[in-house]
Amino acid sequence: MKSDPHSPQGRHTVTLGEVTLTLETPPDLDALLDRAAASDPQAVDAIPYYAILWPAAHGLARYLWEHRAELPGARVIELGCGLGLPSVLAARLGASMTATDFHPDTGEWLKHNAALNGVTLDYQQLDWNTFLDSRPATTDSRSPSCRLQPTAYSLQPSPLVIGSDLLYERRHIPALACAIDALCAPGGHAVIADPGRDNLQLFVSCMETSGWRHTLHAEGEIYLCRFDRA
Repeated sequence: MKSDPHSPQGRHTVTLGEVTLTLETPPDLDALLDRAAASDPQAVDAIPYYAILWPAAHGLARYLWEHRAELPGARVIELGCGLGLPSVLAARLGASMTATDFHPDTGEWLKHNAALNGVTLDYQQLDWNTFLDSRPATTDSRSPSCRLQPTAYSLQPSPLVIGSDLLYERRHIPALACAIDALCAPGGHAVIADPGRDNLQLFVSCMETSGWRHTLHAEGEIYLCRFDRA
């Protein structure tokens, strides 16, 4: 897999400027993988991606540090938060943070890492498909039809939506684009960090078709895509 983790399971110390954070991962990734495979070998969405501190999360965290002046008091939503490095950092820097993820086991670890670093944030389990009105009848993933269901979750659109390494499943891209469209407040923007997966260009095209313009720059080996409404 592109951009495999380069650090072991266990406790990690991450320093960004003047801030040092402690993140813990589940200690036995193989056991989690075995459990997911035993439960349903075909259930790709049950793979415990949340249990790895991915390089793209580091890239997004560095971006947030560089833009830290914008965070105090800002409302921020993270999609696919995993272990929560960007969310914990944003909360430490003064943001009103809501972290979200699909996997049912993520919340426990996200809250654990928030507590380790003395920050308060909200967490919601979130399925991006909630915001997808209907999948395209063709294989063209660049023209999703979206709807906002404000009663489905207690999520209010925020000026900043962030996420890292969300593009490993092509089939999720229309739903991700719709989630960003629904959860990013008017005048706001989204920042998505990606290690250069094969689906990055498709995602950018999907966002542009949905009415967003983008800027792209590299943070080391990680691509940072900022999206603003066109």
